[in-house]
Amino acid sequence: MASDGVILAQRLDEIVRMRMLLHPKDWKAESVLMMNRWFDYRFTSPLSLTLQFGEIYREKLRAHIRRHEDVGKAETVSGTREGVPHEPAKWFTILWKARQRADDFFLPYDEYIEFCFDFSSRRKRYWTMLPSQLHPSLKNREAWLESFDRFYADRITALVKNAGEIPEYRLENDLGLPAQVQFREIMLSEMSFSSRRMADQIAERVYAKRHLDLASALARVVPDDREEVSNRAQSSLSHGDWPEAPLVKLTPSQQLPSCFGIAESFNAEGSHCSNCPLVDKCSVFGRKAMDITARLTGYSSPLWEADKRRVAGNVANWRSRKLSTQEHLTIPEAGVS
Repeated sequence: MASDGVILAQRLDEIVRMRMLLHPKDWKAESVLMMNRWFDYRFTSPLSLTLQFGEIYREKLRAHIRRHEDVGKAETVSGTREGVPHEPAKWFTILWKARQRADDFFLPYDEYIEFCFDFSSRRKRYWTMLPSQLHPSLKNREAWLESFDRFYADRITALVKNAGEIPEYRLENDLGLPAQVQFREIMLSEMSFSSRRMADQIAERVYAKRHLDLASALARVVPDDREEVSNRAQSSLSHGDWPEAPLVKLTPSQQLPSCFGIAESFNAEGSHCSNCPLVDKCSVFGRKAMDITARLTGYSSPLWEADKRRVAGNVANWRSRKLSTQEHLTIPEAGVS
């Protein structure tokens, strides 16, 4: 596993590249999206998530073409470009925004994109969806959401049951980060509503995967039954019914939230920044990313600066035209005394 220094340098580089390629309006919601997106994406930078989303999109697009159109054609289509551009590019901004929309639906990207293509295949379309079209439109919104609700209800239970395979959610790495706290709350809630035996759930979540502490799990059990349930869970684990997750101890730098260091998303409305133990380090890191971007480009956000110059130019032109019109109206006509 990479050292703390390498991890921090990579995250810093990705934030700087983001600042050079996108407008702040495109990333200011990342602290909110961090808690909306699927569990396993919450410790990966938005830039890396966008690349991952693009890769999955291309795979699903080609599978869709093979199934519904032509096998040969499938290998020639991409729908979007690969990698990170060296300068601001419309296609990358579109891909970034498409990834953000997917984050709001709390599903793994492959599941979300699979649904989008499946929905498309059942409607009369004359083109294959681009990333910007992987969401409900004004025309199909009602049908899209109705179909999505059925899809979601059918998949989410199994997805949540198998969630949290990354080491950031194991108790030995708990820092009390908002993503970790919410994950445990959801897992405890699932235990209460699951039809599985409580002993099996404890064997899995407490002993094998180490997602929950024993006391929190047993609080869902009738007091008189707690000792028996705990013993059954331990017996189930010892018999090999639940293989133990590998012990991978992470440092704080190895479990940075995806929004870490994104200055404009700091304390955004709806964010969990105030409850994050890394909030001070995040703020310092964000300022460092801004300083580096300014040193490289002259501005902490080149696109925002260009946007301000464009607006200022438009205002100046409008004022100039208005002044010219007023002067024309005040010039007396020839022969008029």
